[in-house]
Amino acid sequence: MEKKIRLKMGYILRGYRLFPVLFGIIILALTVVLFFIDTKAGLCGVAALLIYLIALLIFQLINNKRLLNGMVGFIQGFENVERALVDDFPIPYAVTDSNGIVILSNKKFGRFYDGESGDMCLTDLFRELNDDDLVFEGNEKNISIVYDMRNFRLNLKKLDIPRELLQDSIFVMQRRAEYLLAVYMFDETEIVNMMKQSVEQQMVVGSLYVDNYQEVIGNVQDINKSLVIAHIDRVINEYFQKVEGIVRKIEKDRYFIVFKRKYLAQMQRNKFDLLDEIKNLTTNDELKATISMGIGVGENYLKDCEYAELALELALGRGGDQVIVKEGERVYFYGGKTRQVEKNTRVKARVTALALRDIILGKDRVVVMGHKLSDVDSFGASLGIYKAATALGKRAYIVLNELNNSVQPVLDMFLDDEHYSNNVFISTEEAHKYVNKDTALVVVDVNKPSIFECPELLDLTQTIVLIDHHLQSGDRIDNLVLSYTEPNASSASEMVTELLQYITDNVKLTKSEAEAMYAGILIDTNFFTKNTGVRTFEAAAYLRRSGIDVSRVNGLFRDSLEDVKIKAEAIKGAEMLADGFAFAAVKADATINPPVVAAQVANELLAAKGVKGSFTMTEYDGQIYISARSIGETNVQLVMERMGGGGHMNMAGAQLKGSTIEDAKKKLKLTLKKMIEEGDLK
Repeated sequence: MEKKIRLKMGYILRGYRLFPVLFGIIILALTVVLFFIDTKAGLCGVAALLIYLIALLIFQLINNKRLLNGMVGFIQGFENVERALVDDFPIPYAVTDSNGIVILSNKKFGRFYDGESGDMCLTDLFRELNDDDLVFEGNEKNISIVYDMRNFRLNLKKLDIPRELLQDSIFVMQRRAEYLLAVYMFDETEIVNMMKQSVEQQMVVGSLYVDNYQEVIGNVQDINKSLVIAHIDRVINEYFQKVEGIVRKIEKDRYFIVFKRKYLAQMQRNKFDLLDEIKNLTTNDELKATISMGIGVGENYLKDCEYAELALELALGRGGDQVIVKEGERVYFYGGKTRQVEKNTRVKARVTALALRDIILGKDRVVVMGHKLSDVDSFGASLGIYKAATALGKRAYIVLNELNNSVQPVLDMFLDDEHYSNNVFISTEEAHKYVNKDTALVVVDVNKPSIFECPELLDLTQTIVLIDHHLQSGDRIDNLVLSYTEPNASSASEMVTELLQYITDNVKLTKSEAEAMYAGILIDTNFFTKNTGVRTFEAAAYLRRSGIDVSRVNGLFRDSLEDVKIKAEAIKGAEMLADGFAFAAVKADATINPPVVAAQVANELLAAKGVKGSFTMTEYDGQIYISARSIGETNVQLVMERMGGGGHMNMAGAQLKGSTIEDAKKKLKLTLKKMIEEGDLK
């Protein structure tokens, strides 16, 4: 519209100037013609032309000033209208240079400052803005800010500066600027509040399970059983009634829960104190009721239910007594401080063994793998699955790449064995040839795909079995056909030993095979001093019946004199990081197997009086390896999870890439301090 007005005014002004000139030219032409007709007539034409020029001159002198005043008045009036339109613009508006300095603004924008402050900058007006926000690609950018308790969307648009304006004295200070910024402020407080309210009113789904329902009920007198059940129901219902939740008991030990999302943050701040309320119900100190709960937060109710079940499955896989919130790809952990009581029943092992047998019989071959830098437990468990597959008449292979040096003495027992000389142990490259849709892939002693011996194998088959004794982390395998996780088990070798007793009657372990599996249990229990239970010794007894030589197995793990000196030096330099937590570092260049020595140092530090948890670090293969151990008073697995690792309550670890021991030590100190302050560590 403005462009059309300018064009129209241009035509009017040009017509005003050109018309008298054209009329004078016409008179001049007529005068020349009259001279050819008659001299007197030509002289009359000259006289008429002179009179016209004099009259024109007088007219221009009189009207030029009037015209100029009129044009100035018009321009001023147009500017006033334009200024009024800008000032009356319903949203705050301003023009700044590329550095954010305000050049002009309307009244609504002026309320954010006095309007007279020189060189007022956007970054000074709005603290959430910085200089980097004013530099962006494209012609437009939106930034959300909060000012005076209200939410605004700051819309920045680039305006090109004409070159002739850059030469104007007004723009002397902005000559370096290539563009101006038009700034629009949209008040979105109501929209934000409505969106927040919509999110808060969204319903989330919870799935709650009483971990040890049978054990608790079986531990009380018959007359009190209904009372205990009623107490558990009452506490759960009262907890969620406070947040306007709905609780439905779908099984004797399962509950379906729905509540508004706005209460979830409050529960998270309180770290789901329902966990402690349930444990405080029972008076028997030896057996307290515990619960596990999964909460799903998705884009719809179907996703809520799916996430809730996945979160509950993860909570149970981590040993129970905890709440896990799954919100999309993000997973939050709460609780999990209690050491779970070992279950003496082998029903789950028997059912798993029968299911595993059916899976193996339905495939052409079996490929077994553990974690990277395979240790004795991973190797022993892999041998057990290999033995089960061959007993069922199937060809089987074990994926091995880089080995933990403690495994080499055990592996040497099989290198000259004719039964293991025919490509039983294969590398990652060879494994790709054997894994396809007709292969059963069995993963042992690990549940994090990122540290599998060969993660690529997961994409080559749909038949994947997981057998592990570590607490599960947020990472998981989506297409498992069978998962057998027992956080209470001492080792993967113990779990596989139990499976062998039910999978088939044809399993006959050789002396070397039994010794390898026994060694796995031995190392993970630190020679039967940690994480042991009735089933641990029963598994060891089963292996002993295969004729193992205990002295020979113990001799496989005797340290060299050099390693003894390295451990002594590391222990000598140990220090206390926090109340009851010891720290030591192992020199990477002092031994050929730093991670193993570091783990041994962590175990030995626990023998010191007053040490309830130990952490040792060493550098290996471009990473910092952390070994964490505890005597059972604290949960080092929670600490290692915050450091990006995982493990057990008494034995855990982590690996840090792109770090140094000093940096890792600082991070560990901060983690311990924060967890102690938050009450997550005893």
